[in-house]
Amino acid sequence: MKKKPMKRYTFGLEVFPRVFWLFILINGIANAGEKKSFNPYVHDKPFEAEAYKVPPLPKSHLSLQDNGDGTITDPDAGLMWAKADSHADLKKCLNWHDSKVYVKNLTTGSYNDWRLPTLDELSNLHDNTKENLNSMDHDPKHPLGLDEKFSNGSAYWSWSSDYHQTNLTDCCTRIFYFVTGMSFTRRLSECAKGGVRAVRSIKD
Repeated sequence: MKKKPMKRYTFGLEVFPRVFWLFILINGIANAGEKKSFNPYVHDKPFEAEAYKVPPLPKSHLSLQDNGDGTITDPDAGLMWAKADSHADLKKCLNWHDSKVYVKNLTTGSYNDWRLPTLDELSNLHDNTKENLNSMDHDPKHPLGLDEKFSNGSAYWSWSSDYHQTNLTDCCTRIFYFVTGMSFTRRLSECAKGGVRAVRSIKD
């Protein structure tokens, strides 16, 4: 008696898609409760930047007071300044020698003890939070770092009392440039766009 041959069962191509989708379904159910891993490079919503906020203006280190008599007081420094410098007052520039004479004869505010300022005093008067066009030619490219309380028509730079005597007849002293807040050395005879802002010490 002949034995019947054993049947071999094989999966045909038509069965494979069903098995594949069954695997996907079972895997999805198994992972349904799991939390999604965080990916910082994938966002559910488009990125929106915060609205730009204009930063507050810097605060001046000066607390100047207009005295209404042609003078301005800096109580923190213990100084009083002439509201108008020599250029605003005379409508012309002065060299260092003429500036000394101008300050000596000045009687603004009924005071007669005006003097040339030191370089440190001029440096402290410079205000880098200000940009006004109260210069002699009102050039918008060169605003002054000077409080608006001072008179219109000011010089770009001011002579100081920091005089350095040398063997040269025309040398030298320090000036302060109110556009950049920097100091330079100038010959005593120079005066282009310069002048002097008189100052006096406040007495108790």
